[in-house]
Amino acid sequence: MTTTITRLVISITTLIAVLPLQTAHAEQSMLTMITPSHFIVQLPEVDRESLVERIATLRSQLIARKQALVQNVAERQLKGSDAILTAILPGGLLYAGFKKIRYEQAKNELDRISADIEEFSDDLIAMQTPSQQIVAAALQP
Repeated sequence: MTTTITRLVISITTLIAVLPLQTAHAEQSMLTMITPSHFIVQLPEVDRESLVERIATLRSQLIARKQALVQNVAERQLKGSDAILTAILPGGLLYAGFKKIRYEQAKNELDRISADIEEFSDDLIAMQTPSQQIVAAALQP
């Protein structure tokens, strides 16, 4: 008797959890495509203009972050005064090691952000090209 009640409660709980999920996705319009291998695929439609705008906003935020990181990397670079402190102070090698680690971390983050900016720039160029099909042929002499 208790197993029947348990099964009933689990069934009702599952239905209550699943039904709202279906209605949440029903509002999104779908784009139907047929692939070269004759599969039918439904993808959500994407507003190109808003997507380009969001990518441009993210790219500008990354550029601002990159400018701050360039200053940060320049400040964290080891200088002649650091070499003197390393030689004079007890624990100077630890100081130099931590300073070098912080410099390398800032430099790695700068490289990563630069790569992200390039990727976003490539995406913007790809999104802003006309959607017409372009046919290219190689010329053979």
